[in-house]
Amino acid sequence: MAYETILYEVAASVATVTLNRPAKLNAYTARMGAELVDAMRRADDDAAVRAIILTGAGRAFCAGADIAGFADNIKARDGGGAGNAERRGGILEYPALMGALRKPSIVAINGYAVGIGATMTLPCDIRIMAETAKVGFVFARVGLMPELGSSYLLPRLIGAARAAEMMLTGRNFSAVECLQAGLVSQVTPTEALMVKAHEIAADICLGSPTSLALTRRAINTGLNGTLETAMDFEGLAIERCYSSAEHKEYVSAFIDKRKPDLSRIKR
Repeated sequence: MAYETILYEVAASVATVTLNRPAKLNAYTARMGAELVDAMRRADDDAAVRAIILTGAGRAFCAGADIAGFADNIKARDGGGAGNAERRGGILEYPALMGALRKPSIVAINGYAVGIGATMTLPCDIRIMAETAKVGFVFARVGLMPELGSSYLLPRLIGAARAAEMMLTGRNFSAVECLQAGLVSQVTPTEALMVKAHEIAADICLGSPTSLALTRRAINTGLNGTLETAMDFEGLAIERCYSSAEHKEYVSAFIDKRKPDLSRIKR
């Protein structure tokens, strides 16, 4: 797919996906949703990619859905049409896709993350935030409600009471408030945000790809199931790790006091 609303690049084993409509504060469109899903799937399928960073170009991460899309939806519905079915179509794959990724994902929230700009961060693994950025689940203030599975994800990330405050008030929350709530794990000066994102990605890239994939799957299994289901999955996963060539290479490298070299492994 040729990208019109995002940028995609791979360097040092990290795929960086950048929402790229800066003149519109990266306002979401159906095209952006389809491109975002394609880029995440592309990164996951690329053996050269070990981690993914999602961010926005310019002053905003994503300032919500493009208002022109809302107006078109209202007009279509008033005329008896299906309305926003096309607008919502591609992005509905996003939460399940992100949950199933083998590659860890980091969201660097560089500016306003509002509406769908807030909900699209939730299925990712790690969220960090510029000190000047704000997050707003503003749906109630435009007569809508949160989607992309956010009514399921947000309470599990920060607790029901905090999720209710964020979603029911519809106000924008500061970086400090998001950090205190546990929505993000770090807040940085705006100019240092991408440096920090790449530092986290570099640390992730030191790990075994098999271990990383199974660990993030284990986290999701633990969140969505019981202690028993989590332990059952951990048992299966650790056996797979023990028998992997990556485990043997990492142990050998530790003993030999050298860096692991995954190119030595026959795929």
